[in-house]
Amino acid sequence: MLERTFFAEWVLPIVSGPIHDGYVSIADGKITAVGKQSEFMGDKKHIQNLGHAVVSPALVNALFHPDYPVADPQVTPRGSFFNWLHSGKNVTRLSSKLEAESELLSAIKRGYDYGTAAIGIRTRHPEISEHLENSGLYSVVFQMLHGFRESNTHEIWNNRGQFSNTVLTRFYYAGEFLFNLGPEVFRQIARTGARTALPMSFMKAEELFFMKGQGRIYQYLLGKEDMDYRWQPPKTTPLRYFLNNAFAAQQTILSQVIMLEEDELDMLKNRSETFHMCLHPRFDRQWELGTAPGQLIQEKGFNICLGTFADHMDIRAEMRSASAEYGFKPDEIIRMATLNGAKALGLDDKIGSLEPGKDTKIFSIRSETSIADPYNIILFTNERLRPVS
Repeated sequence: MLERTFFAEWVLPIVSGPIHDGYVSIADGKITAVGKQSEFMGDKKHIQNLGHAVVSPALVNALFHPDYPVADPQVTPRGSFFNWLHSGKNVTRLSSKLEAESELLSAIKRGYDYGTAAIGIRTRHPEISEHLENSGLYSVVFQMLHGFRESNTHEIWNNRGQFSNTVLTRFYYAGEFLFNLGPEVFRQIARTGARTALPMSFMKAEELFFMKGQGRIYQYLLGKEDMDYRWQPPKTTPLRYFLNNAFAAQQTILSQVIMLEEDELDMLKNRSETFHMCLHPRFDRQWELGTAPGQLIQEKGFNICLGTFADHMDIRAEMRSASAEYGFKPDEIIRMATLNGAKALGLDDKIGSLEPGKDTKIFSIRSETSIADPYNIILFTNERLRPVS
């Protein structure tokens, strides 16, 4: 077993504070030791000194949505996400495997460029995950099921994709949205899967639909010929509808969460299930959805992670937006984009921090001069994160 060691001006274990003049040792694809250079007792013949560099675990994009591309990644579209969802052009794109596959292939390449080692994917086309098998990326794929009419429950559930987990890829099921999947299918997901992921309370139209059974979502389901006329509005908020109907899996990732109130967050904390909160600040701003109560979510002690949408694969840009939108501290944001994301996806036994026994998914970012703040160089510069191997 040949052990190699990397010295760097800074090492970020994540599970503890940054180590100035630190080192990381690796062997056979695993981390074997992390510490201060002054305490290194190994073979100095196999040391590579990275100099003015920060060594950190690779980043985790907790939820990526390849099914929702924008027309031009160079242009930030603005306005109503619901209008976009309802438009004929994008309804077609949502159902296109080719579009989703193209987005995923581009995402894989961009993921490496942005220092990403793992990605959670919500998609109608889980078969496109075959492209991830040769990429080296860990992935957790949530197949999105849809169909609101209860009479279609049997067909929806029995025609879902059947996929086997691999070393790199794990498969779960999820609703596309809370308002376009029938209750019994949600219950099947919760009963049969340990993990699921769903946008929650991200549009005012949701609350009107669940409170009164009216509004744009009702019209949307009518237009798709998917409204269940026997369904009665629960006259409650989307989150309470979700919880009261036993839709939550044991590990549930809720994304967006823009309109969650403090009492609803307290409800989640008192549940037996574990809820992870995935924030998408750039997407929320792009579609003028509002701002999630990030500081409140953090104060309540939730595991917060970060995700991106379609063309916007740059998780570091999402990290910068998290600083601007929610006022999170740099060390908190980097934890959200590493260990917290790994926990949300169930990969924290493999990646997310620099600890002995974890995989060598390690990246470095280098500087020509001494680095005063190891967090700022990752968050606020364009220096590339490069694999350490």
